[in-house]
Amino acid sequence: MPSLAKAYIAMIAAVSTAVLAMAVYRWNPENLGHFVLFFALAMVASAMKIRLPGLKTNISINFVFILIGIVLFSFSETVLVALGGALVQSLWRPLHRPKPVQIFFNAACLTVCTAAAFWASHAVPTFAGSNSAAAIMAVGACVYVVLNTGFVSLVISLAEGQSLKNIWPQCYEWTLPYFLVGAALAGVAGAAGHGTNLSAPLLVVSAMYLVHVYYRMHMVRAVLDNISSASQMNELGIMSASRGR
Repeated sequence: MPSLAKAYIAMIAAVSTAVLAMAVYRWNPENLGHFVLFFALAMVASAMKIRLPGLKTNISINFVFILIGIVLFSFSETVLVALGGALVQSLWRPLHRPKPVQIFFNAACLTVCTAAAFWASHAVPTFAGSNSAAAIMAVGACVYVVLNTGFVSLVISLAEGQSLKNIWPQCYEWTLPYFLVGAALAGVAGAAGHGTNLSAPLLVVSAMYLVHVYYRMHMVRAVLDNISSASQMNELGIMSASRGR
């Protein structure tokens, strides 16, 4: 791995360590039983993942619970959901055994993204004079999506020597629709939950599972179409070369 990539991973790790230390220091759950059940649902959602075509990474439904956590739970609880979800996403039935550095970076990345989204989603609406759940959710979703796709795209760019301008749009192309649908469902759950009822998050898991299945089928179809198109182009090239002889 290039030295620049190692330095970047070390920087994200240092920031995530500081975030986790702050989360531990500020840990004071209002309803531990409520949080444990929510955490369990989030871990189940984290196991529902999709590998992105052309990229050595995947996405899961855990970001929906991170967004719900930003509205319904404290900073420490939301960060813990992100950390646990990242570990489940990396370790639960992987297609290929992940390297320790990949697990480490994924956990650090989601921790930092969640912390930034939490702070921004509570600071920006307050500054603008609006503390509604919709405003908090909108700001949190935007910050989380931009940072998450940006951090992942940058580490791939540094590790593989590819252009960030090519990788980041490719990451957005596959993840943005998934994030938009998830953010909309998270907004509904956040507005309905009010911190006391987990029926809405439970329904979100069911709804996102259907979205997950559809999106996975769509990706498989897109990959097969690309393979078919490439095969046809190769056949045309071979036929043209034969005629030229």
